[in-house]
Amino acid sequence: MNRRDLLLNEMNIPQWTLKKPQVLKGDAQIHLAKNVKLIVICEQDQQQSMLFQDVLRTLQLKKDEYQWVNVEQAMRLQFEQDPILWIVQETDAMKRLVKRYPKQTAWNYSSWQDLQLSQHKRQLWQQIQPFCQHFENNE
Repeated sequence: MNRRDLLLNEMNIPQWTLKKPQVLKGDAQIHLAKNVKLIVICEQDQQQSMLFQDVLRTLQLKKDEYQWVNVEQAMRLQFEQDPILWIVQETDAMKRLVKRYPKQTAWNYSSWQDLQLSQHKRQLWQQIQPFCQHFENNE
């Protein structure tokens, strides 16, 4: 026992040992519900945008079947299913996320403003199209 431990013991002050100190630092895992099929990783809240609402209608997803998170939360995600990741982040954050989830299908865009460009919007719809049937078959 060191001096500090002896003094605390003499003063009848109990000592506690944290079993999960990373939780206090915000490193706790975020567990997703099994019904989540789409994870949108974006700092801006665009859930009410027309584009996002169109994507939800196209994929026939309900409110409880998608999750909107920021980069910090995304790095702590824990899930058993294979959801689609829609990453709308600058390049550095995008690379970290793709590295963290290498086996997940990911749609990557650097910003919502990029999605206003017709070629990016067309690319997004081309990426979404194969999953429309996939989601219908998995219900």
